Amino acid sequence: MIIFIILTSFFMYYKHQSLELVLCDQEDGTEYIREEVNPDDEIIVHWRHSVERTIWEEKLKIEKDGTFTLTETRFQSFGAGVPNEKGGKVSIKDGYVVMEDLNETKPAYYWIHSQLAELTVYKNGKELLLPDDIPHHHKVEMIIEKG
Repeated sequence: MIIFIILTSFFMYYKHQSLELVLCDQEDGTEYIREEVNPDDEIIVHWRHSVERTIWEEKLKIEKDGTFTLTETRFQSFGAGVPNEKGGKVSIKDGYVVMEDLNETKPAYYWIHSQLAELTVYKNGKELLLPDDIPHHHKVEMIIEKG
């Protein structure tokens, strides 16, 4: 009976282990955001391209193993920095080139933050990070931690 209780407790702990989205500085570890997330939550990273000055978005899905899956990339102009062989399905929707069904696993997501690029992060359609929330030109890492 005691073994059953111990095993049940152990199983319940790991089954309900929480996930947290963490955005932090790559160099000094400063945390900018720590937010509870769930598997299948959608994260959108939205910014203005530095050369073309057009909008880019990447959609990521939170996985239960603590990784991201890049599911979609959309952009308004095809120029500097655009991947030419990404796989998936490519279409034009509402003035955007849309690459869908990418299914690219990422253990983390990195960028050099630019307030001028108006980089914004959304969780399930709601603003999570605004351009001025992180100092200009800081290296940012977005990861999932198991709590």
